[in-house]
Amino acid sequence: SNDKDMLQELEDKILKLISDASDNLLDDEVLIETLGASKKTSEVIHVRMEEAETTAEQIDKARESYRIVAKRGSILYFVIADIGLVDPMYQYSLEFFNSLFKLRLNKSEKSDDLDMRLNILIDDVTSSFFLNICRGLFEEHKLLYAFLNAIQIGIDSE
Repeated sequence: SNDKDMLQELEDKILKLISDASDNLLDDEVLIETLGASKKTSEVIHVRMEEAETTAEQIDKARESYRIVAKRGSILYFVIADIGLVDPMYQYSLEFFNSLFKLRLNKSEKSDDLDMRLNILIDDVTSSFFLNICRGLFEEHKLLYAFLNAIQIGIDSE
């Protein structure tokens, strides 16, 4: 953004110098020096802009890779939210869910292999949520909770 603003300022300055210049542009040393400096600045800015675009593409690609983990988190959250329909005592906040989700992202096993890391995250998040939520459920509702998780995960995998 700053680079684009700087390019615009350079362009405006050059246009002003050209419009204010005398008949012979080649005699205007300030204009020639400004053109030389702006060319160098423009080249540097273009290189930085290309690097920024490449970095943005890499970030987008990495973010897209983790979408399946976010999808699993979404499935688990809505199952947890729906379990409150079984018994009003089962109320779990989004804040609780987010803190547990972030904790599992940080505490899960690490791997340099992306596919392995994604599988580790999905398994860890799923099992951790199951165990944590089951602690607060009556015995008679644990099987129902497991069934709801299995059904929703199965629907998503199709």
